[in-house]
Amino acid sequence: SVRLSRKEFDICELLMLNRNLVLTKESLLLKIWGYESDAEDNNVEVYISFLRKKLAHIGANVRIRTIRMVGYCLEVGG
Repeated sequence: SVRLSRKEFDICELLMLNRNLVLTKESLLLKIWGYESDAEDNNVEVYISFLRKKLAHIGANVRIRTIRMVGYCLEVGG
């Protein structure tokens, strides 16, 4: 098991609910941080990095794939 912050959990949940879709940084910013937030693309990148490290630490069978210039998607297996 691994402990996730609220933002990490929310991002992970959103990726799982949209497993077959690519989520843009902009959509993640809006859905996780909200319209009124001062958060930027870098915030998404940092939290994705945190999640990747935690998934690797527990030997998870999923990974967060970067689609360059588009966004992120969750991949199972491999």
